[in-house]
Amino acid sequence: MLDFHRLHPQLSDFGAYRVDEDARREVKLRLALEAFRDCAPRWEGLRDRVTQERPKTLVAGLRERPDNRAVCGERPTPITVVATDGSQIYPDRHVEPACYLLNVSRIAFHYGTEEPPLMTAEPDLRFRRRDLDELNADEGEGALLNLTTEVVSALRDEQELHWLFETAFEERKSARPVLAMADGTLIRWMLRGMNHRALEDKLIARYLAILERFYDEGIPVCSYVSMPANTELVNLLGLHRRETDETPDEESVRGIVDRLVFEHTLDVGERSALFESGSKIQKDYGPHHRICYFYVRLPEEIGRVELPAWVAEQPGWLDMIHAVVVDQAAKGGGYPVILTEAHERAVIRHQEKAMFYRILEREMQRAGLRGYAGSQKAASKRAPRI
Repeated sequence: MLDFHRLHPQLSDFGAYRVDEDARREVKLRLALEAFRDCAPRWEGLRDRVTQERPKTLVAGLRERPDNRAVCGERPTPITVVATDGSQIYPDRHVEPACYLLNVSRIAFHYGTEEPPLMTAEPDLRFRRRDLDELNADEGEGALLNLTTEVVSALRDEQELHWLFETAFEERKSARPVLAMADGTLIRWMLRGMNHRALEDKLIARYLAILERFYDEGIPVCSYVSMPANTELVNLLGLHRRETDETPDEESVRGIVDRLVFEHTLDVGERSALFESGSKIQKDYGPHHRICYFYVRLPEEIGRVELPAWVAEQPGWLDMIHAVVVDQAAKGGGYPVILTEAHERAVIRHQEKAMFYRILEREMQRAGLRGYAGSQKAASKRAPRI
């Protein structure tokens, strides 16, 4: 139980700290905006510096003048927009035999037609050995791989992209454009933190194989990141200002995020220039799947839209994606409505998780098995005595 009476003084301290931090951020933002305006006319030289110096920090790749911006055009009609999202029940160490559940939503909205929407979800109960044997296939006999939350999350992301393609492919109609939209980033940042290089490479390869299916079928795919915390552009501006690790904090742009720059340089509805991610993972993506991105100013927030390079380079698709994102946000009260619906169809709530385990135990007993074994600690949490 949280004691709010004892917490109150700490909350007051946080308020005072926030005032100081806002003042500090304003100084850094002013420096960043000055650098943004200063580097724009000489952007090609800055791009060449990045290639030559290969900075340690992650910096934005420049594909055009960074202060370029574009107004939003009309959304195409008719058009089909599809989206997926995923949720999971992780393996519970108090429950044997170990299993986990992936639940991926499939949403399709058809605009300019009278077709009903597709709104469903695909639950997938998985068992430990089935996935691990496949992931261990190249590791040799006796290899042991733990089914961690990171592995389950990676498999959920893989399923989300798989069903995004399948939904877009199934819902594609002749002479009608279709756009596949994912929630969150298309860059598999989290895969480079498993301390298992062979597994990381295999999961990235499987993810890229699905992206390749979009490419082969000519289906544009993008993702939307709400309230992005990326600093690639700010890091680039620091490089332009020739900052070093020894630069005093009050004289550096370090500590602010890219979206703050675009809050002050974009009008509502506009998108920024197109940038290219400098993530080291990108070398595995290949040139045509290399992830590019732009920022878009919506009425309530700055969003980041990611897309493979081959999508960005297709005539008209960048404008189409921009228009669809703005239209979806308007329909959703500030956030793309199709992503909201995808989340609602995918999320597994606490009471559903509890029911899942009750049904699982009942089915095991019906099959003549003993049911799952849980620790006394887990049982105590389910039924507190006081």
